[in-house]
Amino acid sequence: MPLLRHTLSIEHQRGASLMVMLVIMVIGIAALLVGSLNSSALNNSRQQQTSAALAQAKDALIGYAMTYGDTHSGQVHGYLPCPDNAGGATEGTAELNCGSKDISVIGRLPWATLDLPTLRDGNGECLWYAASGTYKNNPKTGLMNWDTNGQLQAYAADGTLLTPADNQVVAVIFSPGATQTGQNRSGSAAPVCGGNYTVSNYLDNDTVHTINNADILTGKFIQGSNGGIVNDQMVFITRQDIWSAIQKRTDFQSTLKMLGQQVALCLANYGNTSPGSNNSLPWPAPLVLSDYSDNTKYDDSAYLYAGRVPYNVATSNTKTSNSFSNLMTTANCPAGWASVDPWWNNWKDQLFYAVSQEFRPSNDTNQSCGTCLEVNGSGQYAAVVMFASSRLAGQVRASDTTGTNSIPRGTVGNYLEDNNASNFASANGNENYKTAPASSTFNDVLCVIDENLSVTCP
Repeated sequence: MPLLRHTLSIEHQRGASLMVMLVIMVIGIAALLVGSLNSSALNNSRQQQTSAALAQAKDALIGYAMTYGDTHSGQVHGYLPCPDNAGGATEGTAELNCGSKDISVIGRLPWATLDLPTLRDGNGECLWYAASGTYKNNPKTGLMNWDTNGQLQAYAADGTLLTPADNQVVAVIFSPGATQTGQNRSGSAAPVCGGNYTVSNYLDNDTVHTINNADILTGKFIQGSNGGIVNDQMVFITRQDIWSAIQKRTDFQSTLKMLGQQVALCLANYGNTSPGSNNSLPWPAPLVLSDYSDNTKYDDSAYLYAGRVPYNVATSNTKTSNSFSNLMTTANCPAGWASVDPWWNNWKDQLFYAVSQEFRPSNDTNQSCGTCLEVNGSGQYAAVVMFASSRLAGQVRASDTTGTNSIPRGTVGNYLEDNNASNFASANGNENYKTAPASSTFNDVLCVIDENLSVTCP
């Protein structure tokens, strides 16, 4: 009996030990599960905060660009603010001037300039921001219009380029994430956000894909991943993002139409102000220019019947004795030009002009139509002004205004369609031009100058 009781006691102790071990295992597993769930919930919460902050910043920057002309007198829409790189009492305010023309810049997001709170990511860090040199507001690029491309490139975490060459990135907004090895985010230069303005202390270097988010000179930025050598999260804004928003403005198309009308009125005014009864119009400027952003390169060219709208009309003046040295200025255009002058300065590369034989520069008087231009096979017009709307399928438009990359600007078919484009090759002042409702294959907008030098935009 004592042996049996001893055996039963041992078995009872073993059973109790197993129960204790089982309870400990259950508690441990539960703790791990709760910890995992808490960690997952925390990561999700951080990611949600990061995503929300990035989205809010993106919306604010697009809004800034699409209303720039409203908030900055005498300017057109499209520009983005400089980053904040000063800190101190002006923390959150965009720099008034950031570097050289057409050179991209990086710094902290100018949240105060954008009327935003201090947006922070899920790790409590304020956001950073890179702006393309072609879209920053000071110093400004040569031409700001829907063909102005970004200079930046965005890559997925695996190194895949995310944007095509004709729709590059104009801005990148970054969440710097948690501090990485070798980064030092101490300092008081940013009293509200905390930390300093050394970019490499916040944005990471992907040594695998050789893309350094802290290096603005390369203009390349890569999306990070949790636990990776890059933990930066980013969203980007493309050229098309900006212009899709601007084109939704109810006043945008009417402003462009008014630009074409005012250009036609200014050309007609040249004929109306020549000495005596000489009402001839100036020669067009060539299609190919050395700098498409510089007004002074738009020189009229003798015996050219179709080309660009001229600014300098000295060649025409030798025939007409007109005293205007330059057209497309407030001084030499009818009332109303002042409101479109900023648009002319930025959109002149979208305008084209054809003059008729009868109204070419001469010393004749009282010109009237004998050999003039037609539109849609009818009418007799002294001249036609054509505005090239946004690019259609197959059209290639350059962003650069000088050099080799500007070559596509010299091909009129990249801007105008149908006979509006084909007439240019051998124009002699008696061509038939076209107007029609906008479609997927045609979207030119015309204004005509009749033999009385009256302007209509059908």
